[in-house]
Amino acid sequence: MEVQRRPFYIKLSHCLMAIVLIFLILYMAQGICVPLSFAGLFAIILSAPCGYLERKGVPKGIAALISLLAALIVMFVVLYFISSQIMSFKNELPALTSQLQSSILDLENWAREKFNLSSDSMREMLHSATSQTLSHTTSLVSFTVSTLSGAVIYLVLIPIYTFLLLLYRRLIVQFLVASFQQKHTAVVYSVLQQTKHVIKGYVVGLLIEMVIVAIMNCAGFFILGVKYALLLGVIAAILNIIPYLGIFTACMLSILITYTTNGAATVLGVAITLVVVHLIDSNILLPKVVGSKVKINALVTILGVIVGSTLWGIPGMFLAVPIIAILKVIFDHVEDLKPWGLLLGDEPKPVKVLKKQKNLVKQTEEKPAEG
Repeated sequence: MEVQRRPFYIKLSHCLMAIVLIFLILYMAQGICVPLSFAGLFAIILSAPCGYLERKGVPKGIAALISLLAALIVMFVVLYFISSQIMSFKNELPALTSQLQSSILDLENWAREKFNLSSDSMREMLHSATSQTLSHTTSLVSFTVSTLSGAVIYLVLIPIYTFLLLLYRRLIVQFLVASFQQKHTAVVYSVLQQTKHVIKGYVVGLLIEMVIVAIMNCAGFFILGVKYALLLGVIAAILNIIPYLGIFTACMLSILITYTTNGAATVLGVAITLVVVHLIDSNILLPKVVGSKVKINALVTILGVIVGSTLWGIPGMFLAVPIIAILKVIFDHVEDLKPWGLLLGDEPKPVKVLKKQKNLVKQTEEKPAEG
C-alpha cells in the first residue's frame, strides 16, 4: 500500500504555523522562559561540582545547595566590585554633566564659525534636539524601572530554579528518555551528553575569555590615563559577550565617558585599544579559549542575537548563542532535521562534497554501460 504524501504547500503552511506559534509562546511566556533558561545554563555548569560532592557521600539536597551558594558568592563579589565602581562614577556625574555641556557649547561655537550659522538658528536646533530628548525621558524612566523590577524578580527565581534543577536533574533525564521510544534511547543520551559538554565548554571558555579581555582593556586604558579605566574595561569585557554587537556598544559608551573626562587624543586611543583588543579576541582568544565547542556561522549568530533581543530583550541577547548551540546538537542527531543543523553550522569542507559529486557522476556513467 503506497503512503500518500502531503503536498509541499501543506507541509510549508504547517511549518510556518509551528514557527509562529513557537515564537509567540516564547514571547508571551518570557517571564517563565528567561529565568528558567538561565537556571538551566547554571545547572549544567554546576552539575560537575554537585556530582563530585554526591560521590563523596554528601546528600543530594546539601550538595546542590553548597554548589549554588559557592556560585552565588562568586557572583556577588563580582557584582559588588562593579557596583562600587559605578557608585564612584555616580558621585562625579554632576561634574561630568557640566563638562559635557561645556563641550556641547564649544561644538556649537565651532559649528557657528565653520558653517556661518546664526546664534538664533543654533539655539533653535539645540532647543528642538533637547525637546525631543526630554519627550522620551518618561518612556526611558518607565522602561528602566520595569527592567530593574524584572531583574530583581530574576535574581530571586534563578537561584530557586537552579537549585531545583540540580536536585531533580536525574528525574528530568529519565523523563526525557521515557518520552521517546526505546530504540531512540541511545540517541537521547548522546544528545544530552553532547549538550552538556557543549554548554559547559562554551560558558566556561566565555568566562575565561571575558577575564582576559577585561585585563587587556584595563591595561590599555591605564596606560592611556583614562579616568575610569577599571570600570570601562570591565564593562567593555562584559558587553563583549554579545557577539558582534557588544563591541559597538562598548565603543560608544567608552568614547562618550572618556570624551567628558580626557582629551581628544585619549578618546582616539580608547577607540584604537578597543578595536585592537576585539581583533585579538576574535582571531586568537575566541578560537583558542572557547575552542570549537560551538560551531555556528556568523550569519546565524547575528540573526539569533537580533531575534533574542526582539523576543526577550537584553537577556535574549546573552541566551541566543547557547540556545542555538543546543538546537544544533538536536538537529545533528535527528535524521529529518540534519539539513537545519547543517544550515546553523560552519561551511562544510568542499573536498568531501566534491568527492561525493564525482562518485555520483561515475555511478550514473557506469549504469548505461552495464545495460
